[in-house]
Amino acid sequence: MGKYTSNIKKANLTSSEQLVFLDYLQNSLTNGFSLNTSLELMPILWPKRRKLLTAFAKQMQQGAKLSEQMLLLGFSKTTVTQIDLALQQGNLLDCLAQLATLNRLKNEQVKKLKAEMSYPFILTIMMIILLAFMQTFVSNQFADSGEHTGDFLLLGLLVLGLLFLYYLAEVMTLLHKQDYHSLKKLAHYPIIGPVIKLYVNYLLVYDVGLLLASGFSLQKMCAYAAQQTKGSLQQYIGARVNRQLAKGRSLQEIIKKERFLPDELLLLLETGSTKADLGNRCLLLGRSLFINLTNKIEKVIVNVQPFCFILIGLCIIGMYLKLLLPMYAMMQKI
Repeated sequence: MGKYTSNIKKANLTSSEQLVFLDYLQNSLTNGFSLNTSLELMPILWPKRRKLLTAFAKQMQQGAKLSEQMLLLGFSKTTVTQIDLALQQGNLLDCLAQLATLNRLKNEQVKKLKAEMSYPFILTIMMIILLAFMQTFVSNQFADSGEHTGDFLLLGLLVLGLLFLYYLAEVMTLLHKQDYHSLKKLAHYPIIGPVIKLYVNYLLVYDVGLLLASGFSLQKMCAYAAQQTKGSLQQYIGARVNRQLAKGRSLQEIIKKERFLPDELLLLLETGSTKADLGNRCLLLGRSLFINLTNKIEKVIVNVQPFCFILIGLCIIGMYLKLLLPMYAMMQKI
């Protein structure tokens, strides 16, 4: 087991491979294969990852939990908790479809972001080369001018660019973790914060809908969620809500104070309908949130390229100032 864990950590599935994994499992179960049979066939149908998936299937045959093994494959804690909840509630097929849809959306938006960034990236590389040329061959000719406005502007833009790259790297790192604290931190970030909040609202409403449809009461739901993968979104919020309910706080107060629980959920829970009806309404609300999430992501992606062009434009202005202001200063001395 130790050797398997060590090997599997070195060969985590990439984001696109995780989507293939989820799609395959969903299609296999839809076609009537059992979970174990699906996992046994996977190494044959996926030769590139045969060694890893064969070890994975062996662990499952020996009684390992699917969610724990998926965590070792590189899936986030939030994802494996959803798998665990779905397995115990008999909704694995629906859960896999939801997770595949989310991962497909994420991969499509990442591809679109790369496409949007390709042209600004090429321009940035060309400007760096031009700036290096100017610094080496041109600026030395005006070293005695005493004019450094362009240098200061370019230095400021360089710092701004580095901060932007750090921001992107931090966002990608936290998105990969997807535990409660990472998502909470991301929710406070500019630009992407509202998107993350909507994403988490969607996940929680969807999970609440499934549990309500399965006949869970609020207290049982929170206690059940608190037993899931430690550190995951569902486990942390379930334990937190459970503690507050034990202290006698009202559900309305809890939902209003919890950043990741939407107010619409409170309105649904106060309607007094049956659990099955409430579950269906939550799932309907979840679909509505997913549409809003898709639209928000589209807007963020579309706005990235103009922001990059603004930075590039400022860099061009800085290069002109670096070249022309020293020339103008020297002409005044003549």
